[in-house]
Amino acid sequence: MPTPFDALKPLAGRALEVALNRAVALDPDTRTALASMDGRRVSLALESPPLALEIAVHDGYLQVGPPLREADLAVRGTVGGLLGRLPFLAGARTGTGRLHVAGDADLAQRLQRLAAGFDPDWQQPFVRRFGGGV
Repeated sequence: MPTPFDALKPLAGRALEVALNRAVALDPDTRTALASMDGRRVSLALESPPLALEIAVHDGYLQVGPPLREADLAVRGTVGGLLGRLPFLAGARTGTGRLHVAGDADLAQRLQRLAAGFDPDWQQPFVRRFGGGV
């Protein structure tokens, strides 16, 4: 049954896509690694709140949209399970949760290494906007 929030999903997906691509642009190694994953798709399904989306790599950029068909890698579970797997939250208390991953094991390992090595230059947007002099 459709809800009033269904109309916001495309906007939220587009905002997520823009945010992910801006973050990736801050780490050239990640951008290069993504180029080797062109055409690969990961589906993500969360239980609560119920949310399903697909992230695809196309020409080195991430595209976010609804899951359309079977993805190369499927991730489903709870928000706590997902947050507990993110490398930058490894030491944080993210609560309990579960995560189920199915599909291409090589892709899963590549994405895990990519996430672990993600090292963005957080100063880059500020230097570009405000200049780099002291």
